[in-house]
Amino acid sequence: MPDLWEDCVIIQLPGANGVEIVWTPAQAARLLSEQWPVENGVAYTKALNVCTDAMMGTFPRKQARDAFVAAVNEAKIKKLR
Repeated sequence: MPDLWEDCVIIQLPGANGVEIVWTPAQAARLLSEQWPVENGVAYTKALNVCTDAMMGTFPRKQARDAFVAAVNEAKIKKLR
């Protein structure tokens, strides 16, 4: 699959059973739009936009991953990897 990140991001969302293993901008965008514990913040907004652009092929995947990790940190979500 060409849109895979080199390294996955593993997070544990509050109130979720188990962990989420995120390999693609599309997975990240889905989590941000459907399951994220906060719907505001600079990093959240940037990550949602950048991951959506990356899944459309108009933004670099690596930078989308970095933006997603920044949103994880901003929301104080437990990051396992």
